Amino acid sequence: MKKLTVFLLTSILMFTIGCSQSVRKDEPVSKVQPVQDQPVSSAAEKEAIVKEAVAAAVAAAKAETAAAISKNANEDITDPYIDNGINWSQRTVTATGIGAPNPNAPNMAVKRAGAINAAKIVALRDLLATIKGMYLSSEQTAENYMMTSDIVKTQVEGIAKAFKVVGEPKYFEDGSVEVTVEMSLNGELSDVFMKETDFDESYPLVPEATYKLSDLTKEPSVYTGIIIDCKDVQLRPALAPKIFNKSGEEIYGSANVSKDFAVQQGMIGYLKSVESARENSRVTNNPLVIKAIGVKGTNKADIIISDEDAARIKDLETKLNFLKECRVIAVII
Repeated sequence: MKKLTVFLLTSILMFTIGCSQSVRKDEPVSKVQPVQDQPVSSAAEKEAIVKEAVAAAVAAAKAETAAAISKNANEDITDPYIDNGINWSQRTVTATGIGAPNPNAPNMAVKRAGAINAAKIVALRDLLATIKGMYLSSEQTAENYMMTSDIVKTQVEGIAKAFKVVGEPKYFEDGSVEVTVEMSLNGELSDVFMKETDFDESYPLVPEATYKLSDLTKEPSVYTGIIIDCKDVQLRPALAPKIFNKSGEEIYGSANVSKDFAVQQGMIGYLKSVESARENSRVTNNPLVIKAIGVKGTNKADIIISDEDAARIKDLETKLNFLKECRVIAVII
């Protein structure tokens, strides 16, 4: 009896499976296929896919290059130039705010949290005030540029809100808290302020080395950057300065450089001594050192050098291309 029951159950099971498979075979295949199985139906779609892949690859390479540029230009700086809340050597803006606690808060933890938030708001306000006072060029300030467009103003304010808190908050006996915040001049902020600046678009996004540093060490006459000693003139740092010769000809400006380098490390680095500049990786191991003979512009942000030094720089640029990579440092007091 048991054998008969098992036989019947097995037969029923086999019959059910067979019917199920038969139904599946007879079912029409769905016209909706997974995206990856759909054939590309036109040349336009193929071109769009290729463009998307190339754009993604370029964006990734650009981000990697930008990070390397910024790190190499700003690392190991022991003698920075700091002016009105801006560290022009590290290319950061710093501000401090003090916030008072809410006397009606239920406990000390809530009071401190409220005081910290209030301090951040004050610091953000001062951060924006510092940015507005920054020189973009020898003729324009950040504040003037922000007034030209509500979009620019909104973008700058939005970028500033992404500040980071530096160190630990300081707590005072009256319950108030002091917070220091910092943001970078590099990247988004510089990109906003330089949107209308004309750069050398011929330089690749991920530049190939124009020379090998291992070869340069064997050739003392080959320079790897420029240091301009400006201690005898009243130079003021700016985001997009220029260099002119005594005759008034522009030797170095946005048209000579790649935007990626300008945005990520600034067109000119600023330090306080020739010695510290020589050790900076921005100009690597064998920089040409020259002296400024004057400054130019309303904001005194442009550098004037002699015609002889200008001729040397032009000659070097045709061979080495280091100006395009912003390998320039100004030494100022």
